[in-house]
Amino acid sequence: MSSRRLLCDSRKMNRQERQGQSGVLAQRHQDTKISDSRERSSLECGSKAAAFVGRASRVGKAGATLPHSKAMSRALLFAFLLVGSAAASLCVWRQPDADISGIFGSGSYKTVFADITDSLKMKIEKRLGFPLDADETQFKYFPVFKDKERVGTVMTHAGKGQFGAIEVVVAVVEGDSGPVIKEVRIQRDREKAKAALRGKEFLGQFKGKGLTDLYKVGEDVKTAATGAEKASQSVATAARKLLLVYDELGRP
Repeated sequence: MSSRRLLCDSRKMNRQERQGQSGVLAQRHQDTKISDSRERSSLECGSKAAAFVGRASRVGKAGATLPHSKAMSRALLFAFLLVGSAAASLCVWRQPDADISGIFGSGSYKTVFADITDSLKMKIEKRLGFPLDADETQFKYFPVFKDKERVGTVMTHAGKGQFGAIEVVVAVVEGDSGPVIKEVRIQRDREKAKAALRGKEFLGQFKGKGLTDLYKVGEDVKTAATGAEKASQSVATAARKLLLVYDELGRP
């Protein structure tokens, strides 16, 4: 083999080696860019998740701020769980026919939506003594009629008990000096004291209560059972809130 050929082969190998090194460097650079991009994306998403958690922790009466988590999915999960509990006031009326029959004997109903303006929100919160929940920008009422005469109004609310949401049904009628509660029912809950919470001894306390009553466990409301103070207060607060909002809206 001639020296010229050996020189050409050597140069060719050097070029291939340099190209290979350049390819490796280019790939490392690309990998670094992708890694940096993913890291920035992860940090950005993590920041959004943390911000979401922060916002969620301030919704309604949530209270405590959740601890920061590096895992975006965990942060989002906590946020969704917190929002679910804090925005629990959204509630459907699950058994209208059975409730109307049990409370009013018979009748029909219609659905009325009432929007809460900023000025009205301030008035309601002043009377309540605490802020409305974040989702309470609109209230839904169910006027009940018997032979075309309005005999009462039903409202629903989901409050936070000790073991989950408590869905409350409140029936209101007009009294001599303003609206009063005709009956309070529990349509769904996860409380250990379920039987006591749904019993007549506890729920019967709300019959006839009006706008000036306290609705406070330990004062004018007895707890459903020992250890069920939080659940009992949740029911009492729901009843008072719905009655007060009903009055503030002018009996929609």
